[in-house]
Amino acid sequence: MAIELVRVRDRKQVAWLREPPPAEAKQVFEERDYYVESAGCTDEQLQDDAFLSGLSAVIFTQSAAKPLQITKDLEIHGRRLLDFDCRIVLYSMPVNGASILANKLNELRIPTAGLPTQEAATLNKWQRPTGDPPLPYARYFDSSVPWYRIANFLSDNPSGPAPHSALNVTIDPHVDRDGKQAKIVLTEPAKLLLQRAFADCSDLHLTPLDGGRSKVCVFKACAELKGGIHGQWPQPHFVKIGSREKVFAEYEVYEAHVDPYVPFHLGPHLVSERCCLGATEGIIVGDYVEESESLYSCASDGRSASAIACLFDRTLLGWHRRASKVDISISEGLLKEFPRKIDSERLKCAQQLGAEKTLAELRELFLRCKAIPVLAGPIHGDLHAANVRVRANDAIVIDFFAHKQDYPLLCDAAALEASLLVDGFGDLDQNWSIEDIKKWIESLSPLYNGSPLELGLGHANPKSKSFWFHACVRQIRRYARQWEYGGGKQYAAALALALLRKATKDAHVPEPQASRRATAYLLAERLLVASFAATNDQQKTLLPSA
Repeated sequence: MAIELVRVRDRKQVAWLREPPPAEAKQVFEERDYYVESAGCTDEQLQDDAFLSGLSAVIFTQSAAKPLQITKDLEIHGRRLLDFDCRIVLYSMPVNGASILANKLNELRIPTAGLPTQEAATLNKWQRPTGDPPLPYARYFDSSVPWYRIANFLSDNPSGPAPHSALNVTIDPHVDRDGKQAKIVLTEPAKLLLQRAFADCSDLHLTPLDGGRSKVCVFKACAELKGGIHGQWPQPHFVKIGSREKVFAEYEVYEAHVDPYVPFHLGPHLVSERCCLGATEGIIVGDYVEESESLYSCASDGRSASAIACLFDRTLLGWHRRASKVDISISEGLLKEFPRKIDSERLKCAQQLGAEKTLAELRELFLRCKAIPVLAGPIHGDLHAANVRVRANDAIVIDFFAHKQDYPLLCDAAALEASLLVDGFGDLDQNWSIEDIKKWIESLSPLYNGSPLELGLGHANPKSKSFWFHACVRQIRRYARQWEYGGGKQYAAALALALLRKATKDAHVPEPQASRRATAYLLAERLLVASFAATNDQQKTLLPSA
């Protein structure tokens, strides 16, 4: 069932809560093939899953005699009805009824459409900047609206299949990088979303995957169909469950920016009929990239050259074609993303490794990147190596929650390089001393001993543990060189920013990742000093050549 697409009309019951429907209303609904509860429904019935499964809509009537009763009803039933994909009709009679409703709807954060402009403004701040929210939502009508228009609204926006309460869901425990297991416990709304998304299935097996910046639960899903034409096992899917706002934002990115521009075989595509929303949470379901590996695995084995070339030459080419030059410098356009603080222990570790400058001093150096124009266009926004899946020579991009429009193309290249540095050396011995880390940093120095695109793209010693990383960086910077204009060291600023963002995140990660993040701080300092410092004294802090 798609989030905003035509829905299958298999739920035909309409009920008024605690009162019989008006004769005129009953007639217009029955003319449209709805079944109307003549006596109305009770609170107990609205808590019954079987009753809700056949219900298309509930009419909440706000009376002049008891104008606050409707708010109590919404508090009890509102979210659960939306989680079942039931339509809520708010039929208001009092003069100030909309104001009373808006306050409660805002408190409950129930998505709503149709409120008068003044009351709607209080909701739009959190549910959507403009226009109606995506279905399902509560729809407000005042008493002047004829019942046939309300019936037409329900007929034009039918509910999708009800949750399949007998769906057997099995979830594997989450296993972190240290091998520790943690049980996954889903919220009740999340369970209902899964039962709606896989209503045609009898069994669903979920395997947790690492989430991205969107902070949602991500799974590989293997389902068994109840009546599949070609057997019970369809292709596996990826499933993301998270807040309604974040899930719908990513859904829109897929619909508007991924499907039309990313080649079909180089990006996962949504299974729209399985994507759905509830009151507070949402779920998107798409193609799972089978028989692939992350770019981390591919790169550390020295097999990344063709994948990185495919990433920038084919996968993201549809976005890059529309890039244009803008007169906003890197420092001006990205200053809001510059980190404001760093954990004291992380900074202390960076200083032990050789860092000398504070975050505020690095910010002042970053501000010196004034070169224009900057080549800007659509970017992924979170292009770390785990979001690039490699299958044969293809680079398949996933997780588009952070997609941005009109951003420097250099940001994607910088994010990829920074992620390979911080997360790509996961096999470093946890017992490494500070001296061992310093030797590793020294092996990286040819890449960070000056402004990055002014350095030669030489080759590292094949015996070095950093040999694969040098190969990746050479490849990435070939593309970054195409996107930098005016010799203004724009990539140096973008890369330093990406490294600093890595350095200031996740304050309590264990070793050796903590030292790798401290190293990112050190290397960002070296880049900014080499590229934007004004005196020879500052240049003396550069790393020694390998």
